[in-house]
Amino acid sequence: MSQSLERGNDAQPLYVQVASILKQRILSGVWREGEGIPPEKTLCVEFEIARGTLRQALKILEDEGYLRREQGRGTFITLPERGANGGTKTHHLAFVVPYVRDSSVSTILVGFQRVAEQSGYSVIFNHVNNDFAQQEEVVRKLVRQGVMGIALYPVDSEHTSPVTELAASGYPIVLVDRYLKGLSTDYVMTDHFGGALRGVHYLLNLGHQRVGFVTWLSPAISMEHRMLGYMQALRERGIQPDNDLICHVKGYPTVDLTSLQTYLSSKQRPTAIFAANDQIAIALYRAAAAVGLRVPEDLAVVGFDNLDISVHLDPPLTTVSQPFMKIGETVVELLLRRIRGEAGHLQQITLTPELVIRQSCLALEGAERSAM
Repeated sequence: MSQSLERGNDAQPLYVQVASILKQRILSGVWREGEGIPPEKTLCVEFEIARGTLRQALKILEDEGYLRREQGRGTFITLPERGANGGTKTHHLAFVVPYVRDSSVSTILVGFQRVAEQSGYSVIFNHVNNDFAQQEEVVRKLVRQGVMGIALYPVDSEHTSPVTELAASGYPIVLVDRYLKGLSTDYVMTDHFGGALRGVHYLLNLGHQRVGFVTWLSPAISMEHRMLGYMQALRERGIQPDNDLICHVKGYPTVDLTSLQTYLSSKQRPTAIFAANDQIAIALYRAAAAVGLRVPEDLAVVGFDNLDISVHLDPPLTTVSQPFMKIGETVVELLLRRIRGEAGHLQQITLTPELVIRQSCLALEGAERSAM
């Protein structure tokens, strides 16, 4: 028996009417939580509508948290939970990042969104312009809106509000790439220390003794761990770290070339540089060209991240590759376990990076090279 809908110029769109009827079946208990909905073909016959119209109606209910899709299984009834502010929790997860300037964030997001959608959740993406106040405002807004969990790529590793409050309340939140000093939370990040250690060892194995390090003026724990890895690698080879070989640059929104050119013009300049990320490595290419140095003939360069652009540089960049896709997948898996109450103790997950060797480094002339 078909369900009667109002049709005509003054009537609500058919998909809106269908969504309203289906919602009433859920709220009245005709369809119970956890049950699968009837096949799309059956519903199309009942309402005498096209499949595209039905899918628009189902999308409304999914966005409102009344339906969830599970890949390979079907679509199931779910009742929105009540949030702390009395509103309803939706089947949405949020992903908050400080900036989007390269392929790293987009790749993490792809992994995050793929696993989230397979589990029946939609993803809300937020970009906060590397501004802590905006980050705090966005996070609080998402909680008020009833988002069920937040993946937060923090602006820095020092500002803890409002994460402190959320962590204390048990709200599902997982930090990405960085953790916050003085606050224990769930997080997923790369082994920045180990990656730096391996990258600097590679340069030392090429015979370079004057290995420099260039990093951002940023209170991010990831940058600090990379510096610690750089210094540890030198000490393991009996080389005392030299502050004159360490250069700090402004990193947002673009890397400052002035300080790099001064750094590379020194008579005591490094013969090789470990850059704290690929953005800095790219700036080093430009600064080296500006002062008449060639990469790799005059200056060996190793980056960190393995951005999509790295392989297209001239010469292609040797770099420490972060598992960005895996980071996104792991973050959402942990977030979902928190939402389901399955995670137990705090989960602090560190993923292993890989050294990708390309053409931006040469052995120092006259030096013996040991394989790595």
